[in-house]
Amino acid sequence: MGIHLTPVKSKRLFEEIAEQIQQLISGGELKPGDKLLSERELADRLQVSRVSVREAIRSLEMLGFIEIRHGEGTFIRDTAANEVIRPLAVFLAMERNSLLDMFEVRRIFETATSALAAERATDDEIDQIGMLLEKMKDRIRQGDSEGGETYDAAYHYAVAEATHNSLLIKLLRTVHEEWSKAVSAGSQQLLGDSEMNAQKIINQHTQVYEAIKAHDPDTASRAMLEHVTFAEREIRKRLG
Repeated sequence: MGIHLTPVKSKRLFEEIAEQIQQLISGGELKPGDKLLSERELADRLQVSRVSVREAIRSLEMLGFIEIRHGEGTFIRDTAANEVIRPLAVFLAMERNSLLDMFEVRRIFETATSALAAERATDDEIDQIGMLLEKMKDRIRQGDSEGGETYDAAYHYAVAEATHNSLLIKLLRTVHEEWSKAVSAGSQQLLGDSEMNAQKIINQHTQVYEAIKAHDPDTASRAMLEHVTFAEREIRKRLG
């Protein structure tokens, strides 16, 4: 029929690790809220490198099986919504080249998320968003753009968590993960691009945070829209 097929290769090591952890979750040995062993402990138990464990953890996080809480550890999530999330994650991974399409999806999700966070965020959640914003600022001021990107992502996840909508949190996390991978693959990071861009992004994040702190959903939504639109515009310039 003229279709060219190539031999199927065996699973990569990180996929085997992720599959073992998924089996522990589906079998009930790991339950929602349980803390997962550290990277080092998992590597020792499985007799593999920490790099392979780290890749497995990232894969499980993208699929919504686990949640990484900065400074606390990695925890098992409630997987009831995973049947919705998993096909989306696979689709986005396949469509990763459509970076500007992903921006449109982010624009829809993140403006709605910011508005809900402004309505529902607790004092502790507002403090967490503010703390991550300060850490992002510190990393950028130190010239650590990679660290800044890490706290940038954590900031967006914290805003999502403040919606108290588990399905929306998983959807946004999945979209943001794939968008971040597409951006990294294309070397389109904005925080390390120029001091001017970095400062604009800090200002935009601050405006979103202040609106959430003031429980002002309209302002939070507009501020997030401004941020995502700015990032999209800058990347469009790079893509010509």
